[in-house]
Amino acid sequence: MEYDLSRIDYTLCGITYPETLKVLQSVNEKVQQKFVVGDKNGVLQCLGIKDEEPVVQFKTLPSKSITSVIVHSSSSGTNDDKIYVASGNEVKGYTRKGKVFLTVETLVSEVITSMWIIGNDLILCSGRTVTYCKDLNQLTSFMCEDRVLDVAAFMTANSTRIRLLLLIANKGAAIVENGKFITRVYMNSGPSRLAVPQSQRPTEICAFYGAADGSIGLILYHDSNLISKCLVDGQGLGSVVCVGWFRNYRGTHLVVGRHDGSIQLYLTNLENYEEKLQLKYTYFCGEPITSVCGGFIGSDEPEILASTFSGRIFGLRPRSLQSAAVVNVPADALASRRAKLENEITRLEKQTANERDKYQKSTRSLQTGLSMPPLLDIQHELTGANKNGWIEARITSAMPLDMLFIYCNNKLVIQTDTAAVLSLCPPQDQESDLLATIRCQAGTRRLWLGLRNIETILLESTKVLVYVLPAGAPRVARLIKFNLAILPYYCKHEEIDVNESERCLCELRVLGTFSVVEVTSWLNEALPGELPKPASYVNFVRSHTLMGTYLFCQYQRGSAIFKSDNISTIADLKDIISNLTIKKGLKVDITYDIPDNCCALAFENLTNEFQIQYKWKNESKLKNCLSALDLDTNLINSEGKLQLCTDYLRVWELPENLNETCFDQLTSEIEKWYTNWKKLSHGQPDSQILAELHESLENGRIEEVKNILTLH
Repeated sequence: MEYDLSRIDYTLCGITYPETLKVLQSVNEKVQQKFVVGDKNGVLQCLGIKDEEPVVQFKTLPSKSITSVIVHSSSSGTNDDKIYVASGNEVKGYTRKGKVFLTVETLVSEVITSMWIIGNDLILCSGRTVTYCKDLNQLTSFMCEDRVLDVAAFMTANSTRIRLLLLIANKGAAIVENGKFITRVYMNSGPSRLAVPQSQRPTEICAFYGAADGSIGLILYHDSNLISKCLVDGQGLGSVVCVGWFRNYRGTHLVVGRHDGSIQLYLTNLENYEEKLQLKYTYFCGEPITSVCGGFIGSDEPEILASTFSGRIFGLRPRSLQSAAVVNVPADALASRRAKLENEITRLEKQTANERDKYQKSTRSLQTGLSMPPLLDIQHELTGANKNGWIEARITSAMPLDMLFIYCNNKLVIQTDTAAVLSLCPPQDQESDLLATIRCQAGTRRLWLGLRNIETILLESTKVLVYVLPAGAPRVARLIKFNLAILPYYCKHEEIDVNESERCLCELRVLGTFSVVEVTSWLNEALPGELPKPASYVNFVRSHTLMGTYLFCQYQRGSAIFKSDNISTIADLKDIISNLTIKKGLKVDITYDIPDNCCALAFENLTNEFQIQYKWKNESKLKNCLSALDLDTNLINSEGKLQLCTDYLRVWELPENLNETCFDQLTSEIEKWYTNWKKLSHGQPDSQILAELHESLENGRIEEVKNILTLH
């Protein structure tokens, strides 16, 4: 942390989507640059900053929501930048003065989410479709196996062909040329955004990426192979929403905006991209960052320009520069600013009063009709379970949150962050339902909930209803529905070509007169996250975040095959499919094949993780005992002698988060292996053997566990 930056707010627009704020280029250095921003209302603004006040260069009328903005700089070195704006399924081109010079309407039905322009060629990504526009005219399009998250285009040496670097959801990255996939690399981190260094050669395929798990890495194309390398571990960091570049006298920096509201500045080595990134600065703003970029915005010194989900545009500039600006402001300028603020407050108060009267008149009208309060702009997402079994629900609001009401007809364990107060209400009629309230601190716009199922036997996904009540007027709430999958641990996507011969797989086969859409509905109840879109043949692989086991899914019309080295997964899928088909009256034939030694072989693959978790559990107990003694750290090394042995001292110095072990979840899953093996073998679990297995697991006797799982 070497930079001392302070925040300065510039303006406020509507809700913004990722990568919709861009800085226009300037011919001369240290000349203040203008920037463009598009919002959900379809308004595109080009603004400049003069005396720390925004000056509108041009502003469009409201239209379809703007989902992507890209600026193409002129190659002649003049201020002739072109601004390309995507809204819906069309792209418009604007000059710096706001004149429309291009309109391209694609044939796709999905919204364009990312763009790239190279020369006179425009590449558009919408859903699974990539559209290539030669000379700004639609030419060709091709489909990918999943959603395309971002794109970058590169020239080919000694050729006019263009190669595309695509980030594909749940698949990783791929190189495409003429609509054909050349090579690909699978990345488990879930990369979502690309940042291409401007200093590299145009034919060199190289880009930094930000991932959903918070990590940052590098993608290189070398010797016909696509290689990925992680440069920053994402543990404990928010998912990356946007990336950009910032340059100052110390070098070139990669700016990363995250969903948790943090902006991080990493110094890069342009001579060696594979060198570890150096974290120089971190700033938290409390709501998701949607765009970040660098430039000379409000002064002759470079600063970071950022936009948030709610539409706040602000800069991060050196604190010394801002202090000097405040001191050197003339008195008449300060008086003018104060008058502007007073006029703005008066205008907002009048507008608020008019809107309140308008709403009250509409609700008291004697005419038949419905009063329609405005729809609250809220984003929400649900992640898969981590090793401890917690499923994270993220809620982001454009307005500050006041309260949340949560209801579920199943028993859940719930937790939230420190910016809110959680209260649980006792159940009324049913003992298994959950009713909770969460009161947020003032100004909270982003909140996360940790949810975990207590029920061990589930045949349907758990429905959670969340009523979100913002702190605004009129007092209206929005209902959000979350579906907690029955198998929440299977959230990690894996490569399809995993070697099945290295694992002892149990197999479940389903035959009948069902469609691919029907199988997708079954898996929606069982698995978290997005599933592949229905096709003539679907094949994908998921892995268990805790156990490391795999689930292979292959299905088509009338036939579905599921394989896993986790017998509990096969047993749960069998029960889920049986329950859903009986409800819909479908006739299916369900068969399964369970190897005799599947549990023992699966435990062998899990031995290393089991030993690590067992060690952490014992050290956690020991640390709790040492903490209960209330030892003074000054007495540990008194008179130069250790009063604790080396092992105890090592445990004493371990981090505080050691208690977050998942040993109990691990032993519970292994015990379920034995129970489900007996169940699928048409037998009854022996309570004595189950007790012996539990005791062996608790005491870490690995050989005894192997013998029990092998003999029984």
